[in-house]
Amino acid sequence: MCKINKSKLLTVFCFTSAIIFLGVFVFQNEAQNNVFEYEEVSAQLHYIYTEIVPPIYDMVHDFHNGYAIVIMGNVWNDEREYWESSFYGLIDKTGTLVLPLIYDRIESVVITNNIVFVNAVYDGNFGIINLHGDEILPFIYSRISIRYDVAVLSYGEGDDRAAGLFCLTSKEFIVPIGIYFAINTLYSEGRTWVTLGPANAWRWGVIDINNGELLTPMVYVSRAGNGIFRNGLVRAHRDDGNGIRSGFLDIDGNEITEFIYDDASGFWNIFAGASYNGRWGLIDTEGNYIIAPMFDSMSGLQQYAWCSDFRYFPVSLNGQWGVWDMIRSELAIPHIYGGIIDIYDNFAIVHYGNWNDLSGVLNIETAEYVVPLGYMRFYNILGNGLALVSKGTRGNDYKMGVIDIRTGNIIADFIYSDINWRIDENDVIKFLSDAEWELLNWDGEEWYGLSGGRWGLMDLYGNEIVPALYGGIQHFIAGLFIVEPHSLNMGIINIRGEIVLPLEYTYIGSFWHPRGFDIVLTPVNKGGQWVWGRKDDSYDGYGYTLTGGKWGFIDTSGNLVVPVELDYDFVNPVVDGMAAVMRDGRWGFIAVR
Repeated sequence: MCKINKSKLLTVFCFTSAIIFLGVFVFQNEAQNNVFEYEEVSAQLHYIYTEIVPPIYDMVHDFHNGYAIVIMGNVWNDEREYWESSFYGLIDKTGTLVLPLIYDRIESVVITNNIVFVNAVYDGNFGIINLHGDEILPFIYSRISIRYDVAVLSYGEGDDRAAGLFCLTSKEFIVPIGIYFAINTLYSEGRTWVTLGPANAWRWGVIDINNGELLTPMVYVSRAGNGIFRNGLVRAHRDDGNGIRSGFLDIDGNEITEFIYDDASGFWNIFAGASYNGRWGLIDTEGNYIIAPMFDSMSGLQQYAWCSDFRYFPVSLNGQWGVWDMIRSELAIPHIYGGIIDIYDNFAIVHYGNWNDLSGVLNIETAEYVVPLGYMRFYNILGNGLALVSKGTRGNDYKMGVIDIRTGNIIADFIYSDINWRIDENDVIKFLSDAEWELLNWDGEEWYGLSGGRWGLMDLYGNEIVPALYGGIQHFIAGLFIVEPHSLNMGIINIRGEIVLPLEYTYIGSFWHPRGFDIVLTPVNKGGQWVWGRKDDSYDGYGYTLTGGKWGFIDTSGNLVVPVELDYDFVNPVVDGMAAVMRDGRWGFIAVR
Protein backbone atom coordinates (compact mmCIF):
# COMPACT_ATOMS: atom_id res chain seq x y z
CA MET A 1 0.00 0.00 0.00
CA CYS A 2 0.96 3.63 -0.45
CA LYS A 3 3.08 4.82 2.47
CA ILE A 4 1.48 7.99 3.79
CA ASN A 5 2.67 10.46 6.40
CA LYS A 6 0.12 9.98 9.21
CA SER A 7 0.23 13.53 10.55
CA LYS A 8 -0.41 14.94 7.07
CA LEU A 9 -3.23 12.45 6.54
CA LEU A 10 -4.94 13.50 9.78
CA THR A 11 -4.65 17.19 8.90
CA VAL A 12 -6.02 16.65 5.43
CA PHE A 13 -8.99 14.61 6.51
CA CYS A 14 -9.87 17.11 9.23
CA PHE A 15 -9.86 19.76 6.52
CA THR A 16 -11.83 17.88 3.89
CA SER A 17 -13.96 15.16 5.44
CA ALA A 18 -16.88 17.36 6.46
CA ILE A 19 -17.04 19.00 3.03
CA ILE A 20 -16.49 15.89 0.94
CA PHE A 21 -18.46 13.21 2.71
CA LEU A 22 -21.37 15.43 3.68
CA GLY A 23 -21.26 17.21 0.31
CA VAL A 24 -20.88 14.31 -2.10
CA PHE A 25 -22.38 11.27 -0.46
CA VAL A 26 -25.26 12.91 1.41
CA PHE A 27 -26.11 14.84 -1.73
CA GLN A 28 -26.13 11.65 -3.78
CA ASN A 29 -28.56 10.00 -1.38
CA GLU A 30 -30.86 13.01 -1.61
CA ALA A 31 -30.44 13.22 -5.38
CA GLN A 32 -31.90 9.72 -5.75
CA ASN A 33 -35.26 11.11 -4.65
CA ASN A 34 -34.92 14.50 -6.32
CA VAL A 35 -32.96 14.15 -9.56
CA PHE A 36 -32.01 17.50 -11.07
CA GLU A 37 -32.52 16.79 -14.75
CA TYR A 38 -34.17 18.02 -17.91
CA GLU A 39 -35.26 16.24 -21.05
CA GLU A 40 -36.15 18.23 -24.14
CA VAL A 41 -38.94 16.65 -26.15
CA SER A 42 -38.46 17.59 -29.78
CA ALA A 43 -37.66 16.13 -33.16
CA GLN A 44 -34.00 17.06 -32.64
CA LEU A 45 -31.46 15.25 -30.54
CA HIS A 46 -32.20 15.72 -26.86
CA TYR A 47 -30.06 15.29 -23.78
CA ILE A 48 -30.72 14.72 -20.09
CA TYR A 49 -28.48 16.36 -17.53
CA THR A 50 -28.10 15.26 -13.94
CA GLU A 51 -25.99 16.92 -11.27
CA ILE A 52 -23.75 14.11 -10.03
CA VAL A 53 -21.24 16.09 -7.96
CA PRO A 54 -22.36 19.35 -6.36
CA PRO A 55 -19.94 22.30 -6.66
CA ILE A 56 -17.69 21.61 -3.65
CA TYR A 57 -14.17 21.47 -5.11
CA ASP A 58 -11.78 24.39 -5.51
CA MET A 59 -10.74 23.16 -8.96
CA VAL A 60 -11.37 20.16 -11.20
CA HIS A 61 -9.98 18.76 -14.44
CA ASP A 62 -12.27 17.43 -17.16
CA PHE A 63 -13.11 13.73 -17.12
CA HIS A 64 -10.78 11.51 -19.10
CA ASN A 65 -10.84 7.72 -19.30
CA GLY A 66 -13.70 7.69 -16.80
CA TYR A 67 -11.98 9.69 -14.05
CA ALA A 68 -11.48 13.33 -13.11
CA ILE A 69 -8.81 15.02 -11.01
CA VAL A 70 -10.26 17.17 -8.21
CA ILE A 71 -8.49 19.72 -6.01
CA MET A 72 -9.19 21.15 -2.57
CA GLY A 73 -7.43 23.64 -0.31
CA ASN A 74 -6.62 26.41 -2.79
CA VAL A 75 -4.93 29.30 -1.02
CA TRP A 76 -4.34 32.76 -2.45
CA ASN A 77 -0.66 33.77 -2.21
CA ASP A 78 -0.64 37.56 -1.74
CA GLU A 79 3.10 37.84 -2.22
CA ARG A 80 3.26 35.89 -5.49
CA GLU A 81 -0.32 36.81 -6.53
CA TYR A 82 -1.62 33.44 -7.70
CA TRP A 83 -3.57 30.48 -6.37
CA GLU A 84 -1.67 27.63 -4.74
CA SER A 85 -3.32 24.21 -4.91
CA SER A 86 -3.04 22.00 -1.84
CA PHE A 87 -4.60 18.54 -2.16
CA TYR A 88 -5.38 16.45 -5.23
CA GLY A 89 -7.68 13.41 -5.48
CA LEU A 90 -9.51 11.39 -8.13
CA ILE A 91 -13.23 10.76 -8.60
CA ASP A 92 -15.17 8.40 -10.84
CA LYS A 93 -18.39 9.15 -12.72
CA THR A 94 -20.54 8.55 -9.66
CA GLY A 95 -18.65 11.28 -7.82
CA THR A 96 -16.98 8.75 -5.51
CA LEU A 97 -13.46 9.60 -4.36
CA VAL A 98 -11.46 6.63 -5.62
CA LEU A 99 -8.22 8.30 -4.52
CA PRO A 100 -8.40 10.56 -1.43
CA LEU A 101 -7.48 14.24 -1.41
CA ILE A 102 -3.98 13.75 -0.04
CA TYR A 103 -1.68 14.15 -3.03
CA ASP A 104 0.44 17.18 -3.86
CA ARG A 105 -0.47 16.75 -7.51
CA ILE A 106 -1.93 14.21 -9.90
CA GLU A 107 -0.21 14.51 -13.26
CA SER A 108 -2.18 12.06 -15.40
CA VAL A 109 -4.43 9.01 -15.49
CA VAL A 110 -3.36 6.35 -18.00
CA ILE A 111 -5.22 3.19 -18.98
CA THR A 112 -3.27 0.39 -20.60
CA ASN A 113 -4.55 -3.17 -21.00
CA ASN A 114 -7.65 -2.11 -19.03
CA ILE A 115 -5.51 -1.24 -16.00
CA VAL A 116 -5.60 2.30 -14.59
CA PHE A 117 -2.27 3.89 -13.66
CA VAL A 118 -2.07 7.25 -11.87
CA ASN A 119 1.03 9.43 -12.07
CA ALA A 120 0.98 11.37 -8.80
CA VAL A 121 3.14 13.47 -6.47
CA TYR A 122 3.24 12.98 -2.70
CA ASP A 123 5.52 14.82 -0.26
CA GLY A 124 7.28 16.39 -3.23
CA ASN A 125 8.13 13.10 -4.97
CA PHE A 126 6.62 11.35 -7.99
CA GLY A 127 5.26 7.81 -7.99
CA ILE A 128 2.78 5.63 -9.88
CA ILE A 129 -0.21 4.06 -8.10
CA ASN A 130 -3.35 2.14 -9.00
CA LEU A 131 -6.93 3.03 -8.06
CA HIS A 132 -6.53 1.32 -4.68
CA GLY A 133 -3.58 3.54 -3.82
CA ASP A 134 -1.14 0.63 -4.14
CA GLU A 135 2.30 1.70 -5.27
CA ILE A 136 3.34 0.47 -8.70
CA LEU A 137 6.39 2.69 -8.34
CA PRO A 138 7.16 4.25 -4.92
CA PHE A 139 7.10 8.00 -4.26
CA ILE A 140 10.84 8.50 -4.57
CA TYR A 141 11.27 10.03 -8.03
CA SER A 142 11.97 13.66 -8.97
CA ARG A 143 10.00 13.34 -12.22
CA ILE A 144 7.84 10.79 -14.07
CA SER A 145 6.56 11.23 -17.59
CA ILE A 146 4.21 8.62 -19.09
CA ARG A 147 3.63 8.11 -22.79
CA TYR A 148 1.59 5.15 -23.99
CA ASP A 149 2.65 2.36 -21.60
CA VAL A 150 6.22 3.54 -20.99
CA ALA A 151 7.26 5.76 -18.10
CA VAL A 152 10.48 7.79 -18.11
CA LEU A 153 11.74 8.13 -14.54
CA SER A 154 14.17 10.65 -13.05
CA TYR A 155 15.75 10.11 -9.65
CA GLY A 156 17.65 12.78 -7.76
CA GLU A 157 18.51 16.33 -8.78
CA GLY A 158 21.32 18.25 -10.46
CA ASP A 159 24.54 16.39 -11.24
CA ASP A 160 23.42 13.47 -9.03
CA ARG A 161 20.41 12.72 -11.25
CA ALA A 162 19.76 9.26 -12.71
CA ALA A 163 17.09 8.02 -15.10
CA GLY A 164 15.28 4.80 -15.98
CA LEU A 165 12.58 3.40 -18.25
CA PHE A 166 9.60 1.44 -16.87
CA CYS A 167 6.97 -0.58 -18.73
CA LEU A 168 3.49 -0.26 -17.19
CA THR A 169 2.17 -3.38 -18.94
CA SER A 170 4.82 -5.77 -17.65
CA LYS A 171 5.54 -3.69 -14.51
CA GLU A 172 9.23 -4.21 -15.16
CA PHE A 173 12.16 -1.88 -15.78
CA ILE A 174 13.21 -1.68 -19.41
CA VAL A 175 16.22 0.36 -18.35
CA PRO A 176 17.16 0.22 -14.64
CA ILE A 177 17.76 3.43 -12.72
CA GLY A 178 21.40 4.53 -12.74
CA ILE A 179 22.72 3.48 -16.14
CA TYR A 180 21.95 6.86 -17.71
CA PHE A 181 21.91 10.40 -16.43
CA ALA A 182 18.80 11.33 -18.45
CA ILE A 183 16.36 9.80 -20.93
CA ASN A 184 14.56 11.87 -23.53
CA THR A 185 10.76 11.83 -23.05
CA LEU A 186 10.15 12.74 -26.71
CA TYR A 187 10.59 9.41 -28.43
CA SER A 188 9.55 8.37 -31.92
CA GLU A 189 9.60 5.26 -34.08
CA GLY A 190 10.43 3.23 -30.96
CA ARG A 191 13.66 5.12 -30.31
CA THR A 192 14.84 7.72 -27.84
CA TRP A 193 18.06 9.38 -26.71
CA VAL A 194 19.87 8.65 -23.46
CA THR A 195 22.56 10.72 -21.76
CA LEU A 196 25.67 10.13 -19.72
CA GLY A 197 26.10 13.07 -17.35
CA PRO A 198 28.84 15.58 -16.56
CA ALA A 199 31.26 12.96 -15.21
CA ASN A 200 31.25 11.41 -18.69
CA ALA A 201 31.58 14.74 -20.54
CA TRP A 202 27.89 14.72 -21.52
CA ARG A 203 27.70 11.96 -24.12
CA TRP A 204 24.55 10.78 -25.89
CA GLY A 205 23.29 7.63 -27.55
CA VAL A 206 20.10 6.01 -28.88
CA ILE A 207 18.14 3.14 -27.32
CA ASP A 208 15.23 0.94 -28.37
CA ILE A 209 12.47 1.77 -25.87
CA ASN A 210 10.92 -1.69 -26.27
CA ASN A 211 13.87 -3.55 -24.76
CA GLY A 212 16.35 -0.89 -23.64
CA GLU A 213 19.00 -2.04 -26.12
CA LEU A 214 21.70 0.55 -26.76
CA LEU A 215 21.80 0.96 -30.55
CA THR A 216 24.74 3.36 -30.76
CA PRO A 217 27.95 3.97 -28.86
CA MET A 218 27.71 6.79 -26.32
CA VAL A 219 29.86 9.14 -28.38
CA TYR A 220 27.52 11.92 -29.51
CA VAL A 221 27.78 15.36 -27.97
CA SER A 222 24.07 16.11 -28.31
CA ARG A 223 20.78 14.91 -29.62
CA ALA A 224 20.30 17.47 -32.37
CA GLY A 225 17.10 19.46 -32.18
CA ASN A 226 14.55 17.51 -30.13
CA GLY A 227 16.04 14.18 -31.17
CA ILE A 228 12.95 13.00 -33.04
CA PHE A 229 13.43 10.40 -35.77
CA ARG A 230 11.67 11.24 -39.02
CA ASN A 231 11.33 8.54 -41.66
CA GLY A 232 13.87 6.54 -39.69
CA LEU A 233 16.57 9.23 -39.74
CA VAL A 234 17.90 11.70 -37.22
CA ARG A 235 20.68 14.30 -37.08
CA ALA A 236 23.44 14.08 -34.46
CA HIS A 237 26.70 15.81 -33.50
CA ARG A 238 30.04 14.24 -32.66
CA ASP A 239 33.42 15.55 -31.54
CA ASP A 240 36.34 13.48 -32.81
CA GLY A 241 38.97 15.89 -31.53
CA ASN A 242 38.82 18.21 -34.54
CA GLY A 243 35.74 20.12 -33.46
CA ILE A 244 32.05 19.26 -33.43
CA ARG A 245 30.81 17.78 -36.71
CA SER A 246 27.30 16.79 -37.83
CA GLY A 247 25.96 13.68 -39.51
CA PHE A 248 22.96 11.36 -39.67
CA LEU A 249 21.89 8.08 -38.07
CA ASP A 250 19.25 5.60 -39.18
CA ILE A 251 16.69 3.98 -36.89
CA ASP A 252 19.06 1.13 -36.02
CA GLY A 253 21.81 3.53 -34.94
CA ASN A 254 23.93 3.15 -38.07
CA GLU A 255 25.77 6.25 -39.30
CA ILE A 256 24.40 6.67 -42.82
CA THR A 257 26.68 9.62 -43.54
CA GLU A 258 30.15 10.56 -42.50
CA PHE A 259 30.32 13.08 -39.67
CA ILE A 260 31.96 15.75 -41.79
CA TYR A 261 29.42 18.56 -41.86
CA ASP A 262 29.73 21.91 -40.11
CA ASP A 263 26.00 21.78 -39.44
CA ALA A 264 22.88 20.16 -40.88
CA SER A 265 19.11 20.43 -40.87
CA GLY A 266 16.86 17.48 -40.05
CA PHE A 267 15.42 15.18 -42.71
CA TRP A 268 11.86 16.26 -43.41
CA ASN A 269 11.40 13.84 -46.26
CA ILE A 270 14.21 12.44 -48.40
CA PHE A 271 16.48 15.49 -48.29
CA ALA A 272 18.35 17.44 -45.66
CA GLY A 273 20.48 20.56 -45.73
CA ALA A 274 24.16 20.09 -44.94
CA SER A 275 26.94 22.66 -44.52
CA TYR A 276 30.58 21.98 -45.42
CA ASN A 277 33.38 24.56 -45.13
CA GLY A 278 30.79 27.25 -44.48
CA ARG A 279 28.66 26.49 -47.55
CA TRP A 280 25.25 24.81 -47.65
CA GLY A 281 23.99 22.12 -49.97
CA LEU A 282 21.36 19.38 -50.06
CA ILE A 283 21.99 15.67 -49.40
CA ASP A 284 19.87 12.53 -49.80
CA THR A 285 19.34 9.75 -47.28
CA GLU A 286 22.64 8.10 -48.24
CA GLY A 287 24.66 11.26 -47.74
CA ASN A 288 25.05 12.02 -51.46
CA TYR A 289 24.94 15.68 -52.44
CA ILE A 290 21.92 16.61 -54.54
CA ILE A 291 23.01 20.24 -54.48
CA ALA A 292 26.73 20.75 -53.91
CA PRO A 293 27.72 22.89 -50.88
CA MET A 294 28.04 26.29 -52.53
CA PHE A 295 25.42 28.57 -50.93
CA ASP A 296 25.70 30.73 -47.85
CA SER A 297 22.19 30.35 -46.45
CA MET A 298 20.00 27.38 -45.59
CA SER A 299 16.76 29.19 -44.77
CA GLY A 300 15.26 28.66 -48.18
CA LEU A 301 16.38 25.04 -48.44
CA GLN A 302 14.98 24.22 -45.04
CA GLN A 303 11.64 25.71 -45.95
CA TYR A 304 11.14 23.41 -48.91
CA ALA A 305 13.04 20.27 -47.93
CA TRP A 306 9.88 18.51 -46.71
CA CYS A 307 8.18 18.66 -50.13
CA SER A 308 8.01 15.40 -52.07
CA ASP A 309 7.30 16.76 -55.55
CA PHE A 310 9.36 19.93 -55.85
CA ARG A 311 11.68 21.15 -58.53
CA TYR A 312 12.87 24.57 -57.43
CA PHE A 313 14.73 25.72 -54.33
CA PRO A 314 15.47 29.29 -53.22
CA VAL A 315 19.18 29.68 -52.57
CA SER A 316 21.33 32.61 -51.45
CA LEU A 317 24.86 33.69 -52.17
CA ASN A 318 26.61 36.81 -50.89
CA GLY A 319 23.35 38.10 -49.44
CA GLN A 320 21.35 37.79 -52.67
CA TRP A 321 18.73 35.20 -53.54
CA GLY A 322 18.10 33.12 -56.64
CA VAL A 323 16.33 29.87 -57.56
CA TRP A 324 17.97 26.50 -58.16
CA ASP A 325 16.51 24.04 -60.71
CA MET A 326 16.75 20.54 -59.20
CA ILE A 327 16.25 18.75 -62.53
CA ARG A 328 18.77 20.70 -64.59
CA SER A 329 21.17 21.18 -61.65
CA GLU A 330 21.63 24.85 -62.44
CA LEU A 331 20.43 28.29 -61.43
CA ALA A 332 17.05 29.00 -62.98
CA ILE A 333 17.03 32.55 -61.57
CA PRO A 334 20.34 34.31 -60.78
CA HIS A 335 21.19 35.76 -57.38
CA ILE A 336 19.74 39.23 -57.87
CA TYR A 337 16.86 39.38 -55.36
CA GLY A 338 16.68 40.55 -51.78
CA GLY A 339 14.48 37.58 -50.95
CA ILE A 340 12.48 34.67 -52.34
CA ILE A 341 9.39 34.78 -50.18
CA ASP A 342 7.67 31.65 -51.47
CA ILE A 343 7.58 29.23 -54.40
CA TYR A 344 4.41 27.68 -55.78
CA ASP A 345 4.73 25.35 -58.79
CA ASN A 346 6.77 27.37 -61.33
CA PHE A 347 6.16 30.73 -59.68
CA ALA A 348 8.35 32.57 -57.19
CA ILE A 349 7.32 35.52 -55.04
CA VAL A 350 10.35 37.82 -55.05
CA HIS A 351 11.45 41.24 -53.92
CA TYR A 352 14.49 43.44 -54.43
CA GLY A 353 16.41 45.03 -51.59
CA ASN A 354 15.11 44.61 -48.02
CA TRP A 355 11.75 43.42 -46.72
CA ASN A 356 10.22 46.87 -47.04
CA ASP A 357 10.76 46.95 -50.80
CA LEU A 358 8.03 46.06 -53.26
CA SER A 359 7.32 42.46 -54.23
CA GLY A 360 6.05 40.65 -57.30
CA VAL A 361 5.68 37.18 -58.83
CA LEU A 362 8.12 35.70 -61.31
CA ASN A 363 7.52 32.82 -63.71
CA ILE A 364 10.67 30.78 -63.09
CA GLU A 365 10.62 29.03 -66.47
CA THR A 366 10.28 32.21 -68.55
CA ALA A 367 11.97 34.61 -66.08
CA GLU A 368 9.09 37.02 -66.73
CA TYR A 369 6.89 38.80 -64.21
CA VAL A 370 3.37 37.45 -63.89
CA VAL A 371 2.67 40.01 -61.20
CA PRO A 372 4.92 43.06 -61.55
CA LEU A 373 6.78 44.51 -58.59
CA GLY A 374 4.46 46.89 -56.83
CA TYR A 375 2.98 45.13 -53.82
CA MET A 376 4.05 45.59 -50.21
CA ARG A 377 3.49 42.04 -48.98
CA PHE A 378 2.55 38.61 -50.23
CA TYR A 379 1.23 36.74 -47.25
CA ASN A 380 -0.10 33.18 -47.18
CA ILE A 381 -0.69 31.13 -50.33
CA LEU A 382 -4.22 29.87 -49.70
CA GLY A 383 -4.27 27.05 -52.24
CA ASN A 384 -4.77 26.82 -56.00
CA GLY A 385 -2.12 29.52 -56.34
CA LEU A 386 -4.08 32.22 -54.52
CA ALA A 387 -2.19 34.59 -52.25
CA LEU A 388 -3.17 37.32 -49.77
CA VAL A 389 -1.52 40.53 -50.94
CA SER A 390 -1.28 44.08 -49.61
CA LYS A 391 -0.76 47.50 -51.16
CA GLY A 392 0.25 50.71 -49.47
CA THR A 393 1.66 51.29 -45.99
CA ARG A 394 -0.07 50.78 -42.69
CA GLY A 395 -1.60 53.91 -41.30
CA ASN A 396 -1.84 55.40 -44.79
CA ASP A 397 -3.28 53.78 -47.93
CA TYR A 398 -2.92 50.14 -46.85
CA LYS A 399 -5.42 47.75 -48.46
CA MET A 400 -5.54 44.00 -49.01
CA GLY A 401 -6.76 41.78 -51.81
CA VAL A 402 -6.31 38.30 -53.29
CA ILE A 403 -4.25 37.51 -56.41
CA ASP A 404 -3.82 34.34 -58.44
CA ILE A 405 -0.02 34.23 -58.65
CA ARG A 406 -0.12 31.89 -61.68
CA THR A 407 -1.98 34.37 -63.88
CA GLY A 408 -1.73 37.69 -62.09
CA ASN A 409 -5.52 37.94 -62.04
CA ILE A 410 -6.98 39.88 -59.12
CA ILE A 411 -9.46 37.57 -57.39
CA ALA A 412 -10.52 40.05 -54.71
CA ASP A 413 -10.07 43.79 -55.26
CA PHE A 414 -7.81 45.85 -53.00
CA ILE A 415 -10.64 47.34 -50.96
CA TYR A 416 -10.27 45.47 -47.65
CA SER A 417 -8.73 46.65 -44.40
CA ASP A 418 -7.55 43.12 -43.62
CA ILE A 419 -7.87 39.57 -44.94
CA ASN A 420 -7.07 36.55 -42.82
CA TRP A 421 -5.74 33.13 -43.68
CA ARG A 422 -8.59 30.74 -44.46
CA ILE A 423 -10.49 29.99 -41.26
CA ASP A 424 -12.48 26.93 -42.27
CA GLU A 425 -11.99 23.55 -43.90
CA ASN A 426 -14.16 24.79 -46.78
CA ASP A 427 -11.51 27.35 -47.85
CA VAL A 428 -13.42 30.31 -46.44
CA ILE A 429 -11.51 33.58 -46.04
CA LYS A 430 -12.32 36.19 -43.40
CA PHE A 431 -12.14 39.85 -44.46
CA LEU A 432 -12.43 43.20 -42.69
CA SER A 433 -13.98 46.30 -44.24
CA ASP A 434 -14.07 49.98 -43.26
CA ALA A 435 -11.59 49.78 -40.38
CA GLU A 436 -9.38 52.77 -39.55
CA TRP A 437 -5.72 52.94 -38.62
CA GLU A 438 -4.84 54.39 -35.24
CA LEU A 439 -1.38 55.38 -33.99
CA LEU A 440 -0.86 53.40 -30.79
CA ASN A 441 1.71 53.97 -28.07
CA TRP A 442 2.99 51.59 -25.43
CA ASP A 443 5.90 52.44 -23.16
CA GLY A 444 7.21 55.00 -25.66
CA GLU A 445 6.97 52.66 -28.66
CA GLU A 446 4.56 53.64 -31.44
CA TRP A 447 2.90 51.53 -34.12
CA TYR A 448 -0.27 51.53 -36.21
CA GLY A 449 -3.22 49.27 -35.42
CA LEU A 450 -6.64 48.75 -36.96
CA SER A 451 -9.74 49.96 -35.15
CA GLY A 452 -13.39 49.27 -35.86
CA GLY A 453 -14.64 47.91 -39.13
CA ARG A 454 -16.82 44.89 -39.82
CA TRP A 455 -16.00 41.32 -40.74
CA GLY A 456 -17.41 39.11 -43.47
CA LEU A 457 -16.54 35.92 -45.36
CA MET A 458 -15.50 35.27 -48.96
CA ASP A 459 -14.72 32.13 -50.94
CA LEU A 460 -11.57 31.39 -52.96
CA TYR A 461 -13.16 33.02 -55.99
CA GLY A 462 -13.38 36.39 -54.24
CA ASN A 463 -17.15 36.17 -53.82
CA GLU A 464 -18.48 37.67 -50.61
CA ILE A 465 -20.60 34.85 -49.24
CA VAL A 466 -21.27 36.65 -45.95
CA PRO A 467 -21.29 40.46 -46.14
CA ALA A 468 -19.29 42.60 -43.70
CA LEU A 469 -21.85 42.77 -40.90
CA TYR A 470 -20.09 41.56 -37.79
CA GLY A 471 -17.74 42.91 -35.16
CA GLY A 472 -16.05 39.51 -35.03
CA ILE A 473 -16.08 36.12 -36.76
CA GLN A 474 -14.34 32.98 -35.57
CA HIS A 475 -14.35 29.38 -36.71
CA PHE A 476 -16.73 27.16 -34.72
CA ILE A 477 -16.66 23.86 -36.57
CA ALA A 478 -16.62 22.92 -40.28
CA GLY A 479 -19.13 25.13 -42.10
CA LEU A 480 -20.23 27.06 -38.99
CA PHE A 481 -18.93 30.33 -37.52
CA ILE A 482 -19.35 32.20 -34.25
CA VAL A 483 -20.25 35.82 -34.97
CA GLU A 484 -20.90 38.90 -32.90
CA PRO A 485 -22.34 42.25 -33.93
CA HIS A 486 -20.95 45.46 -32.46
CA SER A 487 -22.26 44.39 -29.08
CA LEU A 488 -21.51 41.63 -26.61
CA ASN A 489 -24.02 39.17 -28.04
CA MET A 490 -22.88 36.17 -30.07
CA GLY A 491 -24.49 33.64 -32.37
CA ILE A 492 -23.69 31.07 -35.03
CA ILE A 493 -24.10 31.33 -38.80
CA ASN A 494 -23.48 28.81 -41.55
CA ILE A 495 -21.38 29.20 -44.66
CA ARG A 496 -24.32 30.80 -46.49
CA GLY A 497 -24.70 33.48 -43.82
CA GLU A 498 -27.89 31.93 -42.44
CA ILE A 499 -28.38 32.21 -38.68
CA VAL A 500 -28.15 28.79 -37.04
CA LEU A 501 -28.06 29.96 -33.42
CA PRO A 502 -29.65 33.37 -32.71
CA LEU A 503 -27.34 36.29 -31.91
CA GLU A 504 -28.40 36.51 -28.29
CA TYR A 505 -25.72 34.68 -26.32
CA THR A 506 -23.00 36.13 -24.10
CA TYR A 507 -20.67 33.15 -24.49
CA ILE A 508 -20.31 30.23 -26.92
CA GLY A 509 -17.82 27.50 -26.13
CA SER A 510 -15.44 25.72 -28.47
CA PHE A 511 -15.08 22.16 -29.72
CA TRP A 512 -11.31 22.42 -29.65
CA HIS A 513 -9.82 19.87 -27.29
CA PRO A 514 -6.53 18.09 -26.57
CA ARG A 515 -5.95 14.73 -28.19
CA GLY A 516 -7.92 11.99 -26.47
CA PHE A 517 -10.62 14.29 -25.10
CA ASP A 518 -13.88 13.81 -26.99
CA ILE A 519 -16.09 16.90 -26.69
CA VAL A 520 -19.70 16.07 -27.54
CA LEU A 521 -21.42 19.32 -26.55
CA THR A 522 -20.16 22.82 -25.80
CA PRO A 523 -21.81 25.34 -23.45
CA VAL A 524 -23.54 28.62 -24.19
CA ASN A 525 -24.50 31.42 -21.82
CA LYS A 526 -27.31 33.94 -22.14
CA GLY A 527 -27.60 37.10 -20.07
CA GLY A 528 -24.19 37.02 -18.39
CA GLN A 529 -21.62 39.81 -18.07
CA TRP A 530 -17.81 39.81 -18.26
CA VAL A 531 -16.18 41.25 -15.13
CA TRP A 532 -12.46 41.79 -14.44
CA GLY A 533 -11.16 40.44 -11.14
CA ARG A 534 -9.43 37.67 -9.25
CA LYS A 535 -10.32 34.13 -10.32
CA ASP A 536 -9.43 30.61 -9.24
CA ASP A 537 -8.67 29.12 -12.66
CA SER A 538 -6.21 31.82 -13.74
CA TYR A 539 -2.51 31.16 -13.12
CA ASP A 540 -1.81 34.73 -12.05
CA GLY A 541 -5.14 34.95 -10.25
CA TYR A 542 -6.69 37.65 -12.40
CA GLY A 543 -8.75 37.71 -15.57
CA TYR A 544 -12.22 38.30 -17.01
CA THR A 545 -14.96 36.24 -15.35
CA LEU A 546 -18.40 35.65 -16.80
CA THR A 547 -21.00 36.31 -14.13
CA GLY A 548 -24.74 35.84 -14.16
CA GLY A 549 -26.95 34.52 -16.90
CA LYS A 550 -28.00 30.93 -17.52
CA TRP A 551 -26.24 28.07 -19.29
CA GLY A 552 -27.16 25.47 -21.88
CA PHE A 553 -25.44 23.21 -24.42
CA ILE A 554 -25.25 23.10 -28.20
CA ASP A 555 -24.07 20.29 -30.48
CA THR A 556 -21.77 20.37 -33.49
CA SER A 557 -24.68 21.46 -35.70
CA GLY A 558 -25.28 24.54 -33.55
CA ASN A 559 -28.56 23.14 -32.21
CA LEU A 560 -29.55 24.03 -28.67
CA VAL A 561 -29.92 20.52 -27.23
CA VAL A 562 -30.00 21.51 -23.55
CA PRO A 563 -31.98 24.72 -22.92
CA VAL A 564 -30.43 27.79 -21.34
CA GLU A 565 -31.64 27.21 -17.79
CA LEU A 566 -28.64 25.78 -15.94
CA ASP A 567 -27.98 27.99 -12.91
CA TYR A 568 -24.18 27.97 -12.62
CA ASP A 569 -21.51 30.66 -12.76
CA PHE A 570 -19.53 28.77 -15.42
CA VAL A 571 -19.85 25.52 -17.38
CA ASN A 572 -17.23 23.52 -19.28
CA PRO A 573 -17.84 21.41 -22.41
CA VAL A 574 -19.14 17.85 -22.14
CA VAL A 575 -16.10 15.55 -22.10
CA ASP A 576 -16.45 11.80 -21.58
CA GLY A 577 -20.17 12.34 -20.87
CA MET A 578 -19.50 14.81 -18.02
CA ALA A 579 -19.32 18.59 -17.77
CA ALA A 580 -17.55 20.52 -15.04
CA VAL A 581 -19.75 23.25 -13.52
CA MET A 582 -18.89 26.10 -11.16
CA ARG A 583 -20.96 27.99 -8.60
CA ASP A 584 -19.68 30.49 -6.00
CA GLY A 585 -16.09 29.65 -6.86
CA ARG A 586 -16.55 25.89 -6.37
CA TRP A 587 -16.61 23.14 -8.98
CA GLY A 588 -18.66 20.00 -9.48
CA PHE A 589 -19.95 17.87 -12.37
CA ILE A 590 -23.12 17.15 -14.25
CA ALA A 591 -23.67 14.06 -16.40
CA VAL A 592 -25.11 14.83 -19.83
CA ARG A 593 -26.49 11.95 -21.87
